[in-house]
Amino acid sequence: MQRHPGFHSPARQQGATLVIAMLILVLIMMIGVTAVSTSNTQYKLAGNLQFESAAMNNAEAAVVTAENWLLTNAAHAGFSTYSAQATPQLYPLVSSAAVIATPLTATWSDSNSLSANGGSQRYVIQMMSTNNLLQGSSAAVGRQGMSVCNKVNTFLITGRGTSVRGAVKFVQSYFSVFSC
Repeated sequence: MQRHPGFHSPARQQGATLVIAMLILVLIMMIGVTAVSTSNTQYKLAGNLQFESAAMNNAEAAVVTAENWLLTNAAHAGFSTYSAQATPQLYPLVSSAAVIATPLTATWSDSNSLSANGGSQRYVIQMMSTNNLLQGSSAAVGRQGMSVCNKVNTFLITGRGTSVRGAVKFVQSYFSVFSC
């Protein structure tokens, strides 16, 4: 019997194709598992960034609420003494035991801050200085005497925002209001 070139008898085949095919399938499966794991991690990271962004937006909104409050109530009597019942968000120049020493590390509650939006936005207003003369507002620097108010009170506003999943962000702003 004459053999054809390229034809091998079954006794000589070793099954190397099957082994190589199985190795390639295992590699493709491992790449797929890695891709799914990476995708899941990126999905969680994107979600966390959304919650942190919501917390930052809430903190900024709390600061804006406090600034708007200050524009109409800057001469409020709550800045002369601290009262947790009447004005929990206002702190005078002189500290007392009830005052938040550092708003960034304090426990925020109804007794020491004001809720601006159902608890997700809270703020504290601290008086930093009173009756500061605005620079360049006197006749001594070359201007004519001003008949308008040229003194300001300065406040430090700390806004705290939280998100649904517990992310917390703080925003602080110095805000000046005319005092006369």
